[in-house]
Amino acid sequence: MSTRWIYHSFLAAIVAAPLLAAPEAWAQKGRSEIIDIHAHLLDGKRVGLDGAMESALGVMDEFNISTSFIMPPPQTVEQNRKDTIEIYGPRPTGDNPRFLYLGGGGSLNVMIQEALRAGQVTGEMRQAFRQRAAAILNRGAIGFGEMTAEHVSRRAGHPYVSAPPDHPLFVLLAEIAAEKGVPIDFHMEAIEQDMPRPKALSDTNPEMLKANIAAFERLLAHNRQAIIIWSHLGWDNTGDRTPSLTRRLLEAHSNLFLSIKSAKGTIKKTKLERQKALKPDWKALIEDFPDRFMIGSDLKYRGGGRTQGGRMKVYKKILKQLSPGARKSVASENARRIFKLNR
Repeated sequence: MSTRWIYHSFLAAIVAAPLLAAPEAWAQKGRSEIIDIHAHLLDGKRVGLDGAMESALGVMDEFNISTSFIMPPPQTVEQNRKDTIEIYGPRPTGDNPRFLYLGGGGSLNVMIQEALRAGQVTGEMRQAFRQRAAAILNRGAIGFGEMTAEHVSRRAGHPYVSAPPDHPLFVLLAEIAAEKGVPIDFHMEAIEQDMPRPKALSDTNPEMLKANIAAFERLLAHNRQAIIIWSHLGWDNTGDRTPSLTRRLLEAHSNLFLSIKSAKGTIKKTKLERQKALKPDWKALIEDFPDRFMIGSDLKYRGGGRTQGGRMKVYKKILKQLSPGARKSVASENARRIFKLNR
């Protein structure tokens, strides 16, 4: 058994900067609450996590985000970033009620990639994976994320990471998530059939991208008690993440949920027009399944106020176009229900 597998079988002791006290100004503004279920804190060299949290709280106050779910980004073997849940503190949930945490992006993803390279999943690997998942939850995580089955490279240093969605360790994670009653945040480009690399993507990605939707459906069907949140709806690098595909999957899989990401870099035909308005087919889909969509900004908070907080203006426009019931569900109530938030 490799030293990396031994490492992942127990918790790393990483010292984190103290978390900031939670301001309560947002609760006094009388505006619709937003729960952002997908965001990142970047531990910069100059100001560290304290600075990133200060930036995050500024954006959250401005746009009435009551709670942000923070998670490590998806990582692979060569990165060695050690960006795991441990950097957020000894027990994250007890420190600041404005932030909740998911884990696995920098550890469970790496273990899946190592198993792929080994060409097998041994009993030792399964045991180490289960132990690491348990350790993540014991630290106070409310779910697993950001997990990835297909992560395309967008720039130098931005890795291409791919794994079959029904890989045995993803299946094991679904079993653990169902057992513990916690969701999985799942990053995956949609690929219905094997396709040549889209022209918009650099040659750091493979020439052919492998189909993954059928395998994704097998993962969803494996255990209906495992809640899987397919993240980044609105960020489509293949052109396959369409309203028709999304509708079919929602109809077939009761445990599938989606988080909406809006960004200027959205590629091809997604739900957002250049005017940043919902297209009719996407609006109809959200209205037909109002209990299955949430807000997941994918904002990357840095110290010194350096963040793309203006992206949240897009969500205000999106939410205003929805019916009052759907608006409240998408903005906060679905997240509150799915993650069992009693606050």
